[in-house]
Amino acid sequence: MKSNGHPALGILEWLRPGEEERVERLLADLKAIGVTHLRTGISWADWHTEGGEKWYDWLLPRLAQEVHVLPCFHYTPPGLGIAASECSPPRNPKQYADSLDVFITRFGEYFEWVELWNKPRNPLEWNTTLDPHWLIFCEMVGGAAHWVRTRGKKTVLGASGPMDAQWVRLMCERGVMQYIDAVGIHGFPGTFEFWWDGWNAKIARVRRVLLQHRSKAEIWITETGYSTWRHDERGQIAAFIDAMHAPAERVYWHGAHDLDLAQFANGNEFYSDERERYFGLRRQDGSEKLLFRLLAHGGLEAVENSGWLGWSAVPRQRKRPIVITGGCGFIGCNLAHALCSRDQPVILYDNLSRAGVEQNAEWLRDQHGDLVQLEVADTRDARTLAGCIARAAAVFHFAAQVAVTSSLSAPVYDFDVNARGTLNLLEAVRGLRNPPPIIFTSTNKVYGSLEEVDLRLDKERYEPVDEQIRACGISEDQRLDLYSPYGCSKGAADQYILDYARTFGLPALVFRMSCVYGPHQFGTEDQGWVAHFLIKALEQRQITIYGDGKQVRDILFIDDLVDAFLLARKHIRMLSGQVFNIGGGVENTTSLRELLGLIDELNESRLRIRFTSWRPGDQRYYVTNFSRFHTATGWSPRVGKLQGLRRLYDWLQEERSTRERMVATG
Repeated sequence: MKSNGHPALGILEWLRPGEEERVERLLADLKAIGVTHLRTGISWADWHTEGGEKWYDWLLPRLAQEVHVLPCFHYTPPGLGIAASECSPPRNPKQYADSLDVFITRFGEYFEWVELWNKPRNPLEWNTTLDPHWLIFCEMVGGAAHWVRTRGKKTVLGASGPMDAQWVRLMCERGVMQYIDAVGIHGFPGTFEFWWDGWNAKIARVRRVLLQHRSKAEIWITETGYSTWRHDERGQIAAFIDAMHAPAERVYWHGAHDLDLAQFANGNEFYSDERERYFGLRRQDGSEKLLFRLLAHGGLEAVENSGWLGWSAVPRQRKRPIVITGGCGFIGCNLAHALCSRDQPVILYDNLSRAGVEQNAEWLRDQHGDLVQLEVADTRDARTLAGCIARAAAVFHFAAQVAVTSSLSAPVYDFDVNARGTLNLLEAVRGLRNPPPIIFTSTNKVYGSLEEVDLRLDKERYEPVDEQIRACGISEDQRLDLYSPYGCSKGAADQYILDYARTFGLPALVFRMSCVYGPHQFGTEDQGWVAHFLIKALEQRQITIYGDGKQVRDILFIDDLVDAFLLARKHIRMLSGQVFNIGGGVENTTSLRELLGLIDELNESRLRIRFTSWRPGDQRYYVTNFSRFHTATGWSPRVGKLQGLRRLYDWLQEERSTRERMVATG
């Protein structure tokens, strides 16, 4: 049944024995995005494997507790497609009907519709409709549909890919459609379609056939989706909107979760193409894609109102824009705000992969209008990146995988984003006649765990034994010690920036960053820990401390960092080819325990704290010696830690109040 003029939305996800945990994640996600329909396969082969009956005894009742289930019963004639190992179909109409009868008798209370799914593969077969295999197949579908109807269920004729209208015509001519309540079609525009003239035309062809044969069957899109294998989440949103405007009664979107390598390599014929790994609303690591976040935030309305995310051009400006990769993140949006406030147009080059950053983009749009251009793309997309860089007056390169923990679980992804993405940017700049300056944010993690720095305990914090380090912090002379995949990938990018400045003469420099905090930071346990602590305090939730909490960091307020960026661009000729440690310095140090005490005072409540083991490569002490940049530009931090902490706390409080008001008013 349509809702608000749109097709009812469902999700397609194939579920296999032993995936109980995945089923629970799926149901939680469907609830989060407001989807109540699920299409999933019923495998006769799985039923006959060890534990198969027990699996379905659990699966169908569990699904029916949360969603309306559309079970798809497989059958393909011998030699025409799906691997026998997957379907092991019965070889005659009676066996097929009997298999359906088993499931309806045992599980019929958990579903209203039954899909008789097929997958003809060879278009030449349409010229041989008298082939005995097809005659048997038509007889099988017709007999099964009649039997399903007799058992009180509604029937869906499964889709056949690009040959939908011909397939429906064949079923009409063989008398099958008298037992069919809905016709399934599918298509994957932008991913698998060799030709595509739109859902309206595709559905119209099927509807004409139904009208010619006086069939009243509904038309459903039983399978569509968009693979983000090229990191194109904006394309996924566009394909979703297009499907939800199709003249169909129901749409099943494929799918909920990207596939991991084990699922992809399990010999299943369904996953024969690398693109099939990336159809999900969540990535393999569990993080939410932009479409998921929009649906969870405000349903289809929020997705349809996201057109501003598709900006690809702005009115002609008096100035060339500054490109900020990762421009919708915490640091990027603050820099963009400062630049636009100076009447400087910017391009925010961001794949919007981090939760919450689309709010920063919308804030910048509301504040500065056409001075802000959003390019939703990934730095791994070298062609799109080069197109943006060609227009740039300067480039601030912030886009990165930012968490040590994530790099440990997905080191290849970490390398591709941090090292390969940076190399793509450098190559784009190197190819220009007048290359724009590049300011790159590296990390203090390139110095490793700093185990060679002797420490001693002073009450609630560690401090260096060496008087010079204690007085000034860690300088750029500290040797590199790339610890963890994250340290390696950022270190590689760091060195590539410096080498391209030296070898190719690009105007480029590196900031090795300490802990930065301030408004528009949606901190997590892995990154942005000052904001993370404050968010946990406001939510009155427990904080996990890795180690003993006496490790020391210097913290830098975002306004001071933005000032450093602007000075770096202004003095790029003098500073090019150099590396600078940037942080709050010895005047803005704190141990984790000390900071938690300050937060207790701000929030007027005591935090609940849980201590656990140290993480690999964690530094017990890191404080920035920024004297090299100070000498070159005169820069020093101006916002003290108490003032900065209060400003971030007040901003987070206001954000929380705004969200609560929005929820209360719907």
